[in-house]
This record gives sequence, C-alpha cells and structure tokens, in this order.
Amino acid sequence: MGRLEIRALMDDAGLDLMERRYASRGYKLTRPADVTLGAYWEGRLVSTLGMRRDAGVLGADQSFTDELGRMRRQGWQLCEFTRLAAEPDSPSKLVLASLFHFAYLHAFHHWKANHLLIEVNPRHKAFYQRMLEFKTHGDERLHRGVGAPAVLMSLSVQDGIQQLKRLGGTMNEGGRSRTLFPYFFKKSEEPELLRRLADVYGYGLND
Repeated sequence: MGRLEIRALMDDAGLDLMERRYASRGYKLTRPADVTLGAYWEGRLVSTLGMRRDAGVLGADQSFTDELGRMRRQGWQLCEFTRLAAEPDSPSKLVLASLFHFAYLHAFHHWKANHLLIEVNPRHKAFYQRMLEFKTHGDERLHRGVGAPAVLMSLSVQDGIQQLKRLGGTMNEGGRSRTLFPYFFKKSEEPELLRRLADVYGYGLND
C-alpha cells in the first residue's frame, strides 16, 4: 500500500498543511498544541494531529466551560485532540488510525489521561461517532478559536483499549467492523510504539 511514517513535528513543521486545510474550509487555525504528530505517506506529509494536556484550561473551555467542569469534578483526566488536518488524497483510514493510536499512547501512558476530547464541526459528528465511537456532550456551540460551529465529543481510553484488543491490526478482514479500530496497530505492538515515543520525547516508560 506504500510506506507510512508517524513523526513528531517540531517548531513550525506541518504549519503549511494545517493553515491550507483550515483555510479551505473557512476556518482560523487554533493556538499551538503541546505535542503534534505528523503522518508521512511515501515521504510526504499528509496529515497532522495535535494534543493538549489539561492543566486546568483547554481550548474547549472557551465554548464548553460547564461540560468540562463536570468532567473534571468526576475525576476525568483530559487530553484534547486538536489541529487535525489531512490532504484529501491520503489513505485516510490507515493514516487517521495510526495517528490516533500514537496520540492515545502518549496521552494515556505519559499524561495519564483517561478521556480524550475533541471539538468538531457538527457535520463531522457522525464520522467520529461511527468510526471512533466518540460520544457527544452538550449542544452545538460556536468554536471561537476557528470561528465555526462545533460540538464537544469524548472517548473513554478504556473503551478504546477494549476495541484495540479485539480489532487492532486486523485491517478489517471479513468486514466485521465499520470503525477505524481494525486499522490501528496490534495491541502486541504497543511496547515498541511506546519505546519510540519515549525516545523522541525523553521520558521513561514508567513516567
């Protein structure tokens, strides 16, 4: 199918792709993420995904203050996914699944997050519900950062882990699932993926 690489993007790497894809939809680019990953297909950057660690204020707090407040009071440890951009000609299922798998590993094992958050345009809500089993919180609001309507969605890390154990790495042989989870890595490959993340970001595997 071709060579796919996931890389840590430093400084302004990937900014051109993000700005171009956001502008094509009439959006403004949100503030920088704490960590940004990039997917390279045959050596070309085709998709990005950013993450923000919750230190009391996330981008989603601007529009969903009450919802995030309730989550924190319930003991949710949050990680916000943001700055998702993709070239229209990329192999979207494999690329998105690979990015999300690395991002979940970083959020869960290094930041100790147990819930992943994302703000999406309402027309993309069905995609995240169907393909990644995200759940919606609250009503549609204006996303002040990008200047467009948004809905708040979350995924329990433990729910995602169960899907990975069952479907990860199967590439949906037999067409058993409509989700992206078959295109994630195998659960047995996670120790090696974590080692590579640790090498890049300089933390111990037990941090």
